[in-house]
Amino acid sequence: MSRQSFLFLLVVAVLPAFADRITLKNGDRLTGTIVTTDEKTLTLKTDFAGEVKIDRAAITAIESDQVLSVTLKDQGKVEAKVQATTETAILRKPDGAVLSVKPDTVAALRNEASQRAWEREQERLLHPRLTDFWSGFVSLGIASASGNSMTTSISTAAAATRAAGRNKIALNFAQLYATQSTTLPYGATANRISGSFRIDRDVNHRLFAYGINAYDYDRFLDLDLRAVLGGGFGYHAWKNPKGYLDLSGGGNWNREKFSTPDGDLIRKSGEVAFGQELGYQPLSRLKLFERLSIFPNLSESGEYRLNFDSTASVPVLNWLEWNLGFNSRYLSNPLAGKRKNDTILTMGIRVSFDQTKR
Repeated sequence: MSRQSFLFLLVVAVLPAFADRITLKNGDRLTGTIVTTDEKTLTLKTDFAGEVKIDRAAITAIESDQVLSVTLKDQGKVEAKVQATTETAILRKPDGAVLSVKPDTVAALRNEASQRAWEREQERLLHPRLTDFWSGFVSLGIASASGNSMTTSISTAAAATRAAGRNKIALNFAQLYATQSTTLPYGATANRISGSFRIDRDVNHRLFAYGINAYDYDRFLDLDLRAVLGGGFGYHAWKNPKGYLDLSGGGNWNREKFSTPDGDLIRKSGEVAFGQELGYQPLSRLKLFERLSIFPNLSESGEYRLNFDSTASVPVLNWLEWNLGFNSRYLSNPLAGKRKNDTILTMGIRVSFDQTKR
């Protein structure tokens, strides 16, 4: 046998010894590379099955050939090789020092790559940049008819939310344009644009304060621009992994500019603001959202505005969703000859993004 062949066989024979070993309650032994653990799960990278997640309650012994970052509940982080049973955990540091601890004091084990990734994420959580933690979507809906009916409509919407620490920023945009050439007079039949910026800050785990700036344009309401500036307080009424319910109340300053045959009409008013927002995921592939806002007019008694928005979305791919939306804008005192309520029903696709999960 040549020297090269002998060395190759020696390496192959030795390699399996350099692996982390996990012993289970049923006597099975698994070998591989420990990636990470928390108090409930151990992730082991194996040659035969890729990454395997193991319930820590089913593990009776852990032995690592690699140096791991060991996070102890009472002593911080230790770099060491680990030999642990249900009775004790022996940590052998690279300098030869040996530390014996109780197994329940070991909060986490991570290999070098996982520890670096964890530290980067902790830095992102503790000192987030403005570009971190955004989630949201951009949607597009197009409908066209030809033949006896010649119509086209285009709707777009976008929303982005950034929740970091005690602060939450929300941006929203919606647009609808429709035109027809079936009967005279030809031209647009709908043309609306709206957008808003809102920032929330938690006072405690239940109470929050908010400020909002919103704008609306509606050609067929003769509304050139509605500008709203307001704020108030809210209450986190319910929250769990499936959804949330927020209630809010405050006040607004509202300026509306309308186009009329006699020139521009400008209305300024104070408003009370009441609202609720609900997000809920009843199924793994179905997300629901609903928001209702009511604005009683303080300057003109008995008048009010009402906004209602709702969506249902189902993922097609990780980043692509099918979306159904309904929006309503009610104004109790429109210009003479104009309807009080405008509604939009849209169906289309939307591209979603989420920086909160890494």
